[in-house]
Amino acid sequence: MLEKENILEIDYSKFHCSKISHQTFDCTLILDLITQDFKHIPSEIIGESFLNRPIQLLKIGKGDIKVLLWSQMHGDEPTATAAIFDILTFLSSDQSLALDLLQRLSLYFIPAVNPDGLESFTRRNAQQIDVNRDFLSLQSPEANILKNTFEVIKPDFAFNLHDQSNLYTNTLNNLVGMAFLAPPSDSKLNITWNRTQAMKVIVEMNHLVQKLIPLQTAKFKDEFEPRAFGDNFQKACPTILIESGFLPHDHEKQEIRKLNFYAIIKAFHAIGFQTYQEIDLLNYAIIPSQSINSIHLKISNCHIKTKNGNFKVDIGLNYTSSFKPKERSLEKQFKIVELGDLKDLIAHQKIDAEDYVFEGDFEIERLANFKLKNESGEILHEWKLGTQIR
Repeated sequence: MLEKENILEIDYSKFHCSKISHQTFDCTLILDLITQDFKHIPSEIIGESFLNRPIQLLKIGKGDIKVLLWSQMHGDEPTATAAIFDILTFLSSDQSLALDLLQRLSLYFIPAVNPDGLESFTRRNAQQIDVNRDFLSLQSPEANILKNTFEVIKPDFAFNLHDQSNLYTNTLNNLVGMAFLAPPSDSKLNITWNRTQAMKVIVEMNHLVQKLIPLQTAKFKDEFEPRAFGDNFQKACPTILIESGFLPHDHEKQEIRKLNFYAIIKAFHAIGFQTYQEIDLLNYAIIPSQSINSIHLKISNCHIKTKNGNFKVDIGLNYTSSFKPKERSLEKQFKIVELGDLKDLIAHQKIDAEDYVFEGDFEIERLANFKLKNESGEILHEWKLGTQIR
């Protein structure tokens, strides 16, 4: 058995599923992986999406403890889906830990609950329903399939895998690379037995991830959402939410994907070998909380000239990503979201414009449409109708 503190000695590069190299992979790739690359792992179609795309379940392991994991309820949250195939590669290996885990656990994976959203890279399904807010009404086929699968498997642990906004920071003023939550199962946020077990496993995952991204983890907002799956599944078994966040210079989220790989294997180890039972819940309580306290781009010391006078100001910009289906790529559009003194605002990217000439519009809540030039008139940075030209 691999000792718990040595899980990071697993060589991730050996198990990285190289066929998934970017966020905007399509349904064809997922189906090909399941039917070709992972055909040795039993799979079944457990239903179809609103647009009749198959939703697949893979099962590996023969242990007494059943664990269910599902990803991409939101079609534009693909990081954990990619990590699932890395994990399946590891579990298919002859590594001693993989063999031990498969003796102790029965692992069930739904890589993509919302394949229509995956294909169009949208949060909602083809009915424009948020599947993760459809537990009660069950108006979407995807919600029905997930709920029925849960009821058939009756897992001992469940993992709800998502991506979150890349603007979250924790109370330590660091960008959040990964957030966790043991969702409450009632509006009073009671600490039930199931929540307690989930919290203990989260502590083990957080401890490991902290070694990879020190001080960049957090707890997701602790509130009860009666329509959500995780909150309701918590009533039946310990349920854990993992939210993939953001790291600078990791725009395709391949590093966050690797964090998912290690965190989930750590959770499997904790569950399989029952190490989580030794955890003090105080360690969950001290995981920092998070809030949105960052921007994508901060341009400091902009010298603005107007007919009414000149002034110096910081400009904050955020982008939204538009999906281009033909190229299966994302295009960023920047908007000015803040003006003033932004010294204390965390930014993904910074430009000091002290020695630049600002030329163009600076109206808040409008698409960026300006240039930054040097004293010789050379354009160094330019945004046109929200698109960064250079």
